[in-house]
Amino acid sequence: MKTMTLFSVVSRQSRAKIAAVALAGLFGAMLSVSDANAFSCGRNAFGAGCMGPRGAVGFNRNGAVAVGRYGNVYAYHRGSACYWRNGQRICA
Repeated sequence: MKTMTLFSVVSRQSRAKIAAVALAGLFGAMLSVSDANAFSCGRNAFGAGCMGPRGAVGFNRNGAVAVGRYGNVYAYHRGSACYWRNGQRICA
């Protein structure tokens, strides 16, 4: 019994298009600028905050909240000598 082998026939025009798309993708990846170490800030009528690769912090009229790189949460309520750290109240 003979086995048939099917070969995908691609025209020259299709190969040229595929090559052009591949080169454009490679070129774009080489020249792209990474935002890995960037930070961003914003504000509105209710508060302000910044976020970056090592965490985030937010402020409003009632206090502040910070989230660390590994998920540690710190919160401070204005007028209090206590703050919250990972769900535990800590008073100084």
